[in-house]
Amino acid sequence: MIELNKIYQGDCLELMKDIPDKSIDLVLTDPPYGINFKSPWQTHQDYIINDTLADWKEILPKFLIEFKRILSDNGCCCCCGGGGGKTPVTAIFTIEAIKHFNLIQTVVWKKTVGLGWKYRSAYENIIVLSKSKDNFNFYDNSNRCSNVIEGINQKIPQKGEHPTVKPVKLMEHFIRIHSKENAVILDPFVGSGTTAIACLKTGRNFIGIEKEPKYVEIANKRINDWKSQIKLAI
Repeated sequence: MIELNKIYQGDCLELMKDIPDKSIDLVLTDPPYGINFKSPWQTHQDYIINDTLADWKEILPKFLIEFKRILSDNGCCCCCGGGGGKTPVTAIFTIEAIKHFNLIQTVVWKKTVGLGWKYRSAYENIIVLSKSKDNFNFYDNSNRCSNVIEGINQKIPQKGEHPTVKPVKLMEHFIRIHSKENAVILDPFVGSGTTAIACLKTGRNFIGIEKEPKYVEIANKRINDWKSQIKLAI
């Protein structure tokens, strides 16, 4: 039985089978992009599991089918889907995703000016999907919710950290738009636990799944450190 507010180590395609139908309010995740990524910010950095284009194309439809099964009828799925580059990963992801979901929006996160001299990488896409075309969870009432996110800078990974770690504020952004307090949020590629921390900060429940044990250890440490800080502040 999958419990709330825990990080599970293992294959998400197997572990998601234990999640009941329509029990998740939001899937928020940063899956592999199929680009065989190795961080330019670090030396001796391992490659990401299942990040070759062939592996990614194989698992992509499988996890989208599971996402659709476990999402509530009004639930949304927000997946980081890559930026620029020679492999059109956003297009590949979107073409597969709309076989299973309705495309709500492709959000552009303007993160920073990246490394390199030609067309420096300065953005990433987040693909927002829903089961229902018109009736989906959306809680931003500001009338200023843009499909371009600015002011949240890319987090540069430090030694020992996950190579594609995302800012907590980025995950908070989508959590607040597409869920209410006490909602259940799944990140099946949770990495070092950023989505879990964002859920704790916003009063949501989380389920995190990560295949690599070293990142599960980092995620649990981050969670315990955050809880300790909260206790000290009380």
